[in-house]
Amino acid sequence: ADVARIAQPALVAVGTTDDIAGSPQKLARLLPHGEAFAIEGRDHMLSVGDRTFKKRAVEFLRAHPLRN
Repeated sequence: ADVARIAQPALVAVGTTDDIAGSPQKLARLLPHGEAFAIEGRDHMLSVGDRTFKKRAVEFLRAHPLRN
């Protein structure tokens, strides 16, 4: 799959009640540096506003700083 060529770390975050996006684990496994994160009780539209998602996204970005 083409996604296997993505070298950058990627956080795949999906709400547990999301019936659109599918499994974050399935996509994260295809990425060489993919990490899955399930956002409990959130659907497709409410996931990005969730406090646990924001916390996890900041942790992920701190763990993987940009390199020039």
